[in-house]
Amino acid sequence: MINGLVVGVVTDNKDPEKMHRVKVQFPVDSGEALSSSWCRMMAPMSGKQRGLVILPDIGTEVVLAYAYKSMSPYIVGAVYNGKDDKAEPYKNDDEKNDKRVFWSRNDHMVIFDDTDGKERVDFGAKAGTRLDVKSGVIWHTLDSSKKEVTTNSGKHIIVEAKETLSVKCKDFKLDASQTVAIEAKQDTMMSSGSSTTFKSSTTQTYKASKVDINGGSCKPPKAVKTTPTHKHKPSKS
Repeated sequence: MINGLVVGVVTDNKDPEKMHRVKVQFPVDSGEALSSSWCRMMAPMSGKQRGLVILPDIGTEVVLAYAYKSMSPYIVGAVYNGKDDKAEPYKNDDEKNDKRVFWSRNDHMVIFDDTDGKERVDFGAKAGTRLDVKSGVIWHTLDSSKKEVTTNSGKHIIVEAKETLSVKCKDFKLDASQTVAIEAKQDTMMSSGSSTTFKSSTTQTYKASKVDINGGSCKPPKAVKTTPTHKHKPSKS
């Protein structure tokens, strides 16, 4: 029986019973390496249909705790060992500890930045430069210091709603380098409180079975005066 904490290296994380367990190998000075049985992992909010499900990769150094002087260990966490596993390039050189970072082996990352005056939350997918989400193929920033949200995609952004999609703002700007297409299965309505301008460098085409133009904003043309009749007959030459 073992009492206290020990370290081990993960050798298997494919639990046959799908109970979020791993096997580890214990470091030994000599002789045959010792392996554990399947070890349960501590995880925040673990429970029925809830919790944080993150398994350590094979080769990860973990810390194990034994309950009641038994041979049934629990994985309480993973550690950086200063060799192959390093918390690079995340550093705390200024001793302010302003950044909280979560990243995966394929460069997906979430960064919480608590720097005074630069508070923000960043998300990056496939961001090759660590701590720089903008190096990713897709990135999203929530800059609370500027009250600004930015989303960038290397290809497409798709937004869908089963019912209503509402956008409300002070000024709305739409800028497309090529084409803008708007299609409605039923009605399309455009309204402005003052002026509306349509401008194109070549041609504008309007097609409909019936086109109504409200002429209320235009003044009606003045009536054409009739030619007055002559009071005297023209003289004969």
